Amino acid sequence: SFQRQQQQTTDIMPKYESIPAVLESDEESPTMIPRSDDEQQRSKRRLQGIIGGVAVLSTLLVVIAMKSSATTATVPLLANSNSAASCTLAECYASNCNHKVAPFTCLFHNGGPHGGCSPTPWTEATCTTQCDLSHCADLAIPDDTESCDRPCDETVCAGERVCDALPAPYQCTSGAAKFGCSKGKLEWTLRTSDTTCNACCDTRTCEE
Repeated sequence: SFQRQQQQTTDIMPKYESIPAVLESDEESPTMIPRSDDEQQRSKRRLQGIIGGVAVLSTLLVVIAMKSSATTATVPLLANSNSAASCTLAECYASNCNHKVAPFTCLFHNGGPHGGCSPTPWTEATCTTQCDLSHCADLAIPDDTESCDRPCDETVCAGERVCDALPAPYQCTSGAAKFGCSKGKLEWTLRTSDTTCNACCDTRTCEE
C-alpha cells in the first residue's frame, strides 16, 4: 500500500523535464547607457552658448540697421564743396583754420558762433552756416581796411610803450593781447579778433 501511495504521488507531481524551457534569443536587446551628469552639463552649456551667440548677433544686426536708418534720415550730408560759399575777407582773417588742410569753417550753429575747422563740408545737422577758406589768398585787401597805422595817445607814449625798441612797432593797446607787438599793421585788426585786440597804434609816432 505504501508503494502504491508513493507511485500516485509521483504521478501527480509535474515532470519538470517535460516543461519546455524558455530559450533566450541569440540577439541581445540594445542597452541604454545613461550619460553622466558632467556630460549632460557640458552639452547643456554648449547649447546655451550657441543660443546666446545667435541672440547677441541678431540684436547687433538690429541695432546697426536702426542706427543706419536713423543716420540716413536725420543727418543729410552736404552734397559737395560747392555747397559752402566762399568766405568774405573778414571771415577769412577771423578764422584760425588752416586754409589748405581744413578750409571749411563753421561760422554759426543753432544761432551761436562755432569756429570749427573741417577738411570736408559740414553736415547740416552739425553746422548751420559755413564757408570755404580756399580762396582767401586771392582776395585783395581794400586800402581803407582798418589798421594800426595811427598815432599812439599820451598814455601809451608816456608809460605803456613797449614796442618801440623792437622791429615790430605796432602795439596792441587793449584786449587780451595788450602790450603785444607786431610787424604788420593789419595783425591786430584784420587778422585778429576783437576779443584779442580791439585797439592798436604805431609806437613810432611817439618819437615825432
